[in-house]
Amino acid sequence: MANHVQQQILEAVAAALKAAATPAGNRVFLDLLDPLEDDQLPAIVVLEAPQGEQIEPQTVNGLEQRQFAVSVQCMVVHSTDYARQARALGAAVERVLGAPRLSIPKPGRSRLRASRITLIGDADRAVASREQTWQFTYYTRRGEPDVAH
Repeated sequence: MANHVQQQILEAVAAALKAAATPAGNRVFLDLLDPLEDDQLPAIVVLEAPQGEQIEPQTVNGLEQRQFAVSVQCMVVHSTDYARQARALGAAVERVLGAPRLSIPKPGRSRLRASRITLIGDADRAVASREQTWQFTYYTRRGEPDVAH
């Protein structure tokens, strides 16, 4: 049995970012909940965004339009220029996920919806994160959540 298209999207996003030449290198994590150590940064964490997925009613041709929100967190160690570093990592992510040739799940169906800087932790150990919310649009037939059209 194939994975749900949501899982396919998350795995494809993580794989594309790992393959790209970003400052995070191969430190791209999928669905990571544990805090990262300083020696693991910079890093990118990919997970389903709080908005989850929105589903439009079935159309005449029997397809449902789905919009799946993915959170991409560009994390760096806190320093005097943490915001610049986090934005630079975010720009690298945008170059990968915003590319017209990106086929996740089909070409031209990814879109950056929002981004923001957050500071996580306390004065002893802080991590800066540039969080981006990406929207991936795809179509499925009812009862076939593992096939994108």
